[in-house]
Amino acid sequence: MSVLPYPPAPELGWYEDDPQFDTTPQAHNDDSQQNLHDNHIEDWDSTVLSSSFTAKNPQTAYVLHNDVTGQDIVIKTSTLLGRKPSLDVPQGAQSARIDDPTRTISRNHAAISIDANGSLWIEDYGSLNGTYILHDGQETQVLKDSPVEITVPTSIRLGDLFFELTQQSD
Repeated sequence: MSVLPYPPAPELGWYEDDPQFDTTPQAHNDDSQQNLHDNHIEDWDSTVLSSSFTAKNPQTAYVLHNDVTGQDIVIKTSTLLGRKPSLDVPQGAQSARIDDPTRTISRNHAAISIDANGSLWIEDYGSLNGTYILHDGQETQVLKDSPVEITVPTSIRLGDLFFELTQQSD
């Protein structure tokens, strides 16, 4: 059995979106043909950042406070919250590490984003122990891929930790 040292190079024309080149020799340059690069096709497979996630910094700042740990997280722009959040966030956004003695908060747990109108939204990032908004004694779960608008002041539960979200006083 023979083994190839490297896999062969991919062949053009295997997929429908592969560029096609005319291999027939031509005696002159036909200007009526378009350059393949001029006929640019967008990459629909890539992720596009929502403009609301990277909106300009609002005039108002908010504080997410936890009584158990005494931690205050200042939110002036869209913020990814987690036990050990990814440092790879969109330009204009930030990540904030949450002190979690209960170990119930996921690495990338949730995000609070600020849209172009200055409204606050919270979105769960598929956390194991969930994200909840507490309003009038009722807990409402925030589902993955379903951002929920929040009003300030409000109480938020991430895992087993409770936070108060308030507007920062000057």
